[in-house]
Amino acid sequence: MKLRLLLAIPMLLAAQGAHAQDRTADPLAPLAQCINRSQFQFKTQDRLPASATTRVVKMAAGERRVSTADGYRLMLFRKSSQPFANLKIERSAAGQFAADRETIVAQMQEMSAGSRPPHQVPLETDARQGVEVLGLNNAGIAETPGIISFYTLLHAASGTVASAYVLNQPADPRDFATDAQYQALRDQFIASLANCLADPAQ
Repeated sequence: MKLRLLLAIPMLLAAQGAHAQDRTADPLAPLAQCINRSQFQFKTQDRLPASATTRVVKMAAGERRVSTADGYRLMLFRKSSQPFANLKIERSAAGQFAADRETIVAQMQEMSAGSRPPHQVPLETDARQGVEVLGLNNAGIAETPGIISFYTLLHAASGTVASAYVLNQPADPRDFATDAQYQALRDQFIASLANCLADPAQ
């Protein structure tokens, strides 16, 4: 099963909490601005409503929830008029990051385990600057319309989760024409995102 089928789960399902959250502060604004200073910039910036305190994660055994004390959805572009990535940045509720991380890692492990040859998608893991990086990548751009790669970056020190859906683009115009060009841009994007998570003020 290709990654685009594995990712058929809703990307932005959010359950409505009983109480609206305090929005006098905007803790994710420095991170969003740091991302926007890279070569990948957003044209739309949608903040989670204050009433959205969790989002649903669909697993084989049933639904689980991840806390969302705050969050943004950013559609990122490079040079093309087509988006390069659909990015969610979220702040876990106080004391909930460890549980949120457990659910997110389990979901990505399950997605990888559910893939089958010849479209097997191994879960790739890395760590840099205190940021845990989990990635699922399809083999090539020619066979993968829609989502080519799915990455989750977890920064325990700030309780922040970044979920990046890296997108294929129509043949014209596009930011990449070959697998090698795509992989280079993807790696630059993930590196920039990790750097911003580690230090939004850079």
